[in-house]
Amino acid sequence: MSRKFPQSHERIETAINISKSISSLTTLILLCVLAMVAKADDAKTHFDKGISLFKVKKNDAALEEFATARKLAPNDSAALYWIGFINLQQRKYSEALEPLESAAQLSPGSADAHLNLGNVYDGLKRYEDAVREFKTVAKLQPRSADAYYNLGSVYIKLKRVPNAIESYKHAALLNPQDAYIQDGLGYALQADGNFESSAESYERAARLAPKNAIFWLNLGLVSQQWARETVKSHPTNGNAIAKPIWTSARSALLKASDLNSNNYQIREAYGEILFDIGSDLEAASQFEKASAIAPTQFDAPYNLGLTFVRLGRESSAETALKKAVTLRPESRPALRALGLCQFRQGKFSDAANTFASITKINPTDMFAWLDLSSALMKKGDDVAATDALEAAEKNGRKGRGLAAVRRSLAARYYRSGDTESISKAQQRYTLSLQDSPDNSEALNGLGLCAQKQKQLTAAIDYFKKAVAANPQFSDAINNLGVAYELNGEMKLALASYRKAIWVDPNNALARRNLARFDKTK
Repeated sequence: MSRKFPQSHERIETAINISKSISSLTTLILLCVLAMVAKADDAKTHFDKGISLFKVKKNDAALEEFATARKLAPNDSAALYWIGFINLQQRKYSEALEPLESAAQLSPGSADAHLNLGNVYDGLKRYEDAVREFKTVAKLQPRSADAYYNLGSVYIKLKRVPNAIESYKHAALLNPQDAYIQDGLGYALQADGNFESSAESYERAARLAPKNAIFWLNLGLVSQQWARETVKSHPTNGNAIAKPIWTSARSALLKASDLNSNNYQIREAYGEILFDIGSDLEAASQFEKASAIAPTQFDAPYNLGLTFVRLGRESSAETALKKAVTLRPESRPALRALGLCQFRQGKFSDAANTFASITKINPTDMFAWLDLSSALMKKGDDVAATDALEAAEKNGRKGRGLAAVRRSLAARYYRSGDTESISKAQQRYTLSLQDSPDNSEALNGLGLCAQKQKQLTAAIDYFKKAVAANPQFSDAINNLGVAYELNGEMKLALASYRKAIWVDPNNALARRNLARFDKTK
């Protein structure tokens, strides 16, 4: 934010003509006037000394001189202004407030006083008061780009983005060569979701101040956001459309990293861009550098872990993700990534412990319970695996996650095979459909339960619904064939087995059923 330097103090000298023949009363008045003039001279002496001390950056000593000048000339707005200005420079907003308010009252036409008072209000988060002061400056000096720039900055804090854009644009018209104004406009446009125009403003800022790494960083970040939004909004050809935007993002962040190679934010952001475009080895290098610059930051080791996962370097991924979890133990995404990494390496006990920690952090995280159950089952502890799913159901809330838990629990009950377990499976599959209607796995499961209970008509109906919900569900098509065969509908059974193999040539059950069927017919 701009800080206006105070105007030099000028004291108006008053000529005093004194008659040679004066009365004693006149003499007394004259002595008082002379004392006032002497006092004013003393105030000016201290004021000028304060200016000299400020110029050599002795701010505390300068403040003492200005304070003395204020005592000697309480209505002199210049001393008040300087006291406020120096405190403002040091971000001592509370100390700056009273003298600048007094200066603005004594000199209501001083644009500088109102501008810096607005900055004080801004620092104190009294944003509406800041807006009032900056508007006053704009009236006093209609061509003040600083006033409109500061207005834009405060409007952003008030989340009045359209007002911010308008103010920054006005400032840019008044001073088109100010890089900071272009940067502010870019930020406001970015907040408004206008990524293309935002990128144009950030690029102008970077071109005006090509050695400012932060301007290049901002250009890279908004280009990344623009590219991601382009891919998302164009499902078929988004990557092709976004390619030049990704190139611009990468180029901007490379420029930023060249200008400031030891900036953590720049390195981390550059790594993210490289990760987005699939340059995983380069991305890993940037994340490693970022982590070395700021070892206590979470994002770099977390993203490094994800990059190693994509590179198939599971052991390195585990090391990076463990560091991320150490830095942020409550991060469920990091814990889940670590657990999956351990699971893929066959470290099922470690994976189970990691997934269990997620369920402790958030007992309603259904997918963590599912992962925990899978790890326990792979570990060979089927009882604990089922217990985990039952605990998940108990803690679950309505939604896809609870539906998935109930389907998994139903599948475990079904595999037990006894009458009571089949009944439990049927109940869970039915309940899962409440949160996930027309789910093909649940419908297929209900068909299996009905078939197990020799309710073939109901089984056929459920399998048909499962196939209708997912025509590529080869297992459900095969199961439909089995139900038809058990019901004596051989032509329909044969057609189902053939269709199951056509949908999935690797469906071993359907192949065995068709081979057996052909031998007996």
